[in-house]
Amino acid sequence: MNIEEAKEEIIRSVRAYTAKDAYGCSRIPVPKQRPLLLIGPPGVGKTAVMEQAADACGVGLLAYTMTHHTRQSAVGLPQLVEQEYEGKKYTVTEYTMSEIIGEIYAYMKRTGYREGILFLDEINCVSETLAPTMLQLLQYKTFGNHRVPEGWIIAAAGNPKEFNRSVRDLDMASLDRVRVIQVEADFGVWKDYAWKKGVHPAVLSYLETHPEHFYRVNQEHGKREFVTARGWEDLSVVLAEYERQGMETGRDFMAGFLRCPEIAGDFASYYQMYCSMTGKYRIAELADGRLEAAETDALKASLQNVPADARCMFIRHLLAAAGAQMTEYGRRRRYLSRRQEVLEQYRSRQGDGQDAEDFLRQRAHALKVRKENGLLKPGEEGLERRVDDSLREILYGPGEDSDIRKETEDLKRQKEEILKNLNRLTDFVRDAFGEDLELAEWLRGIENHGDAHALGFSRPEYAVLLDRKGQEEALKEKIKTLEEQYETADCI
Repeated sequence: MNIEEAKEEIIRSVRAYTAKDAYGCSRIPVPKQRPLLLIGPPGVGKTAVMEQAADACGVGLLAYTMTHHTRQSAVGLPQLVEQEYEGKKYTVTEYTMSEIIGEIYAYMKRTGYREGILFLDEINCVSETLAPTMLQLLQYKTFGNHRVPEGWIIAAAGNPKEFNRSVRDLDMASLDRVRVIQVEADFGVWKDYAWKKGVHPAVLSYLETHPEHFYRVNQEHGKREFVTARGWEDLSVVLAEYERQGMETGRDFMAGFLRCPEIAGDFASYYQMYCSMTGKYRIAELADGRLEAAETDALKASLQNVPADARCMFIRHLLAAAGAQMTEYGRRRRYLSRRQEVLEQYRSRQGDGQDAEDFLRQRAHALKVRKENGLLKPGEEGLERRVDDSLREILYGPGEDSDIRKETEDLKRQKEEILKNLNRLTDFVRDAFGEDLELAEWLRGIENHGDAHALGFSRPEYAVLLDRKGQEEALKEKIKTLEEQYETADCI
């Protein structure tokens, strides 16, 4: 299955395993709560979907890479204690609490989560001395003499043998105690995720025209070449910062993330062409509505005869420009909403005698704890710090109500202006390319933006177009699967 399907299965499993009856007892007994084992190529997003699933279920997440652990850290260290049996005292060996089990309890204390996922990565790469401990964990949910706390489920991940020489095949006894979820790289699924995460439009447009370069692993004849979803996403983040600072990039820069010389060089050339398009097609001016009618018409005419890859680039450029406007609106909206929420929290506590400094200190401490335990979402730390700075001005300065009203009115005007722009650009794409793939990609890109729902943008007259394109893609995927099955049958 693809990574999105795997995420949904993880979410369903967490909800099923943590379900309680009227007496607070688990509906599925702990011995029947089979750990989840995700098997898939490296860099496909196994750890990321585990984080997303935990967030969706409102539970904690504690992750460990098992290759970093020894038997002692997993089971605990031996210690001598005195026990009495049938009236006689004996010195016996016991084990201290496992480092991993102890960290779960510490995590629960720090964060307040009573339920969560214990995620063990690279579980099929553990040493031979740790293998029996892994079997004990999978069967009894215990490390040594100590059990994983109730309400915590076990999930693990591993790479297939062809991707890692250290992989050890799990025996039948281990496999019979887990639910194996096979995960495969799927660009179509990753594309939706990437757009929501703000992956660089050059990466997205390149992969739309070269989907075969999304994921590649070649370890033949002593060569080790690979390109992964993680590599594309990391490249995107650093590439955006290089652009912000005006720093140059080239083939060697791309090769630091795309470990296949052919693909790194191809993308480097593509990126140069992508950058040249911004000025050639006046995308920033078009997105902001600064072109005259005649200039807009001329641009439409020039786009009608361009090749497919250039059309794809143009749509991604335009989506990036529109996405920047939507992101800025969403950032302002979240800030104003959060500021009002925190201000109301402060006012509700004033009756208990809490002053402003105590309130701000408590917020700073809570933010620190969440950051240390990996509980902050991207951008959340900056948002909370900005809210605190604003609160200081409000709490120690005059006239906060009028400021909030003014900013709220400005936000409403900004929303109206963005909706106007999106509708204008939608009409432009339709006029330039017709009701075809480019329009469908444009509309899907807008719908998949994280702040689209808050804006309420909708063009219901194109619902049939989007549905038709979705059906065509599903049919192509089905035909591809059938062809693979026929090819396999021919080889038997």
